[in-house]
Amino acid sequence: MLYYLLLPFNLVSDFINMGGVVLLVLFFVAFYMWILISERLYFYKYSLDDVVEKSFMEYKKLTGKDQWLNNKIKNMSLADINLQKNRNLNQIKGLVALCPLLGLLGTVTGMIEVFDVMAFTGTGNPRLMAGGISKATLPTMTGLVISITGLFAITFIERFINDRVLRKVEIFEK
Repeated sequence: MLYYLLLPFNLVSDFINMGGVVLLVLFFVAFYMWILISERLYFYKYSLDDVVEKSFMEYKKLTGKDQWLNNKIKNMSLADINLQKNRNLNQIKGLVALCPLLGLLGTVTGMIEVFDVMAFTGTGNPRLMAGGISKATLPTMTGLVISITGLFAITFIERFINDRVLRKVEIFEK
């Protein structure tokens, strides 16, 4: 029973040992990125309507007879909505871009290990070189996979939120 509970931890530990320390950094970056993505999804699902409604109510309270001033208040309200809807999106995009670079860092460290093995044993021991090659390819693959999933998530979030905000902001035009 305990074996089955510890099996996922053993698999992750083996994967990190095969790919090097850079994989651990990649997992932390991916975890943080998905926390931010989850927070944005939660905001869009449960809080966005309240933000738009509150901003619209404040707009209605502040409007008067001066059309120029009303237009400026509307622009201020829309800017506030945009500011809140875009919070953390640039940070998520930065983490998406960082993952392949961390993967390349893992590639470099793995290749250094291959060159060290070749310097000590020569090219006659392919088994020793294979360990370094796996440390070179696993971080690259992991960084790209994390980046691709984050890219799909951020694209979905931006498309979803822009469509939703455009529908909600139409109340300002009426």
